[in-house]
Amino acid sequence: MESNKIVLPALGALLAAIIGGVIWAAFGVVSDYELGIIAWAIGGLAGYAVVLFSNRQTTQIHQVMAVIASLIGIVLGKYLFFSYIINDGFEGLFNSDVITLFTDNITDFFGGMDILFVVFAVATAWKLPSQMSQKVDQSATQPEEPNM
Repeated sequence: MESNKIVLPALGALLAAIIGGVIWAAFGVVSDYELGIIAWAIGGLAGYAVVLFSNRQTTQIHQVMAVIASLIGIVLGKYLFFSYIINDGFEGLFNSDVITLFTDNITDFFGGMDILFVVFAVATAWKLPSQMSQKVDQSATQPEEPNM
């Protein structure tokens, strides 16, 4: 039972971040533009998923999981968009040459605005689980008001 407090939130955060990364890449492919706020939303998705799958009882471990998952989702989104551009489509998406090219030049793909939205995503992924858990704790400890 104890592993479910770690494993399920970790898997949930990772799944949410992967979905967020795919959405970010899809938006980039369709619009030919990367919208940084979607990267920020990946942090929110990961943080929310951790809370959801931990039954709203989070610890700092959950916050770390949300941060790591959000970073994975952001890098995945960047990679998918990069791979689409390099391959002129999704054929050869995980070709070893494309992966090598991406990893060798990863710092070139993160400009100032990208870094800003990554910081926002990490901050959101860190703060959201603790804030949501505190709200649950506060509502559980407050006495009910009598109905009149």
